[in-house]
Amino acid sequence: MAAGTYERKQFVGGAPATTIVGAISDAVTTWSIDSASGWPDATNPFVAVINRGLADEEKVLINAITSTTVSSVERGYDDTAAVAHTSGATIEHVIDASTIDQANRLANLQDAKGELVGHDGTNPVAIDAGGTDGFVLQRKDSEPAGLEISKLVTVLDQGSAPTVSGYVQLWYDSTTGLLRPSDGTNWEFPASFPAFANDAARDAYFGGTPTQDGLACVVGTGASAQFQSWDGSNWIRLAPLTEAIPKFADTTARDAFYTSPATGDHAYITGTHQLLEYREDEWILINQKITTSDAAPASPHEGDIWLQPSS
Repeated sequence: MAAGTYERKQFVGGAPATTIVGAISDAVTTWSIDSASGWPDATNPFVAVINRGLADEEKVLINAITSTTVSSVERGYDDTAAVAHTSGATIEHVIDASTIDQANRLANLQDAKGELVGHDGTNPVAIDAGGTDGFVLQRKDSEPAGLEISKLVTVLDQGSAPTVSGYVQLWYDSTTGLLRPSDGTNWEFPASFPAFANDAARDAYFGGTPTQDGLACVVGTGASAQFQSWDGSNWIRLAPLTEAIPKFADTTARDAFYTSPATGDHAYITGTHQLLEYREDEWILINQKITTSDAAPASPHEGDIWLQPSS
């Protein structure tokens, strides 16, 4: 058995000493004993010693026993040497130093306050306690011991701000009725509306078509962020108060915004200075600069019309 490896062994009390039947060399791993009455049945390996206290003392690890035949024997076990033995040599079932050391190592795996002992599938291992209060033990198969000491999330119900304790907490602010999380340093306010990078992320969050009217969210980031609300059938994009009619560089940008325009929607195309209104099934131009004069207007804009009276 390799040093530091934990191995389950079998022990029985009161197993009588017996003798080896026939001489054995220092290499054989199967031989007979005079009697196996009261001995372990090798459900797990067990240790025996040959000629205890004599010059040729040898400990062996027996992995199988059938009637009075021992087999799959590991020779020279427990820091002894494999040697030949004569017929009639005494053999006894005993405890070994590695088993005692194994119990000693297990008892001393923990060396810090709060540590626990887990199992990595082969050996017992110590589980780090996390180093501070506010941690809990939970099952986690990805960890070597199958367990993890993790931060405890607590909910504090009080009207004034609790002291932030350096780990994740939740505070129910009974004064405002808000549930506020900490980042380990400060108490944060919850977001007023969920924010999404695009429509696909929004739909994934709400599970496709929402079943609750009046939902609201923000889609996009920075200057392109749009406030949207669900009217029971569609997501309605709401223009900011500073821009009652949304502006677009061209009709391509307009159509990307108005994917399903409705009668009464408006758009201003900055490239051509045109104000458009959607009526039933098409965009209608509702403004146009028309100049009536004998001479052509100076510095015309794209889309302007010049009407020259006939003389």
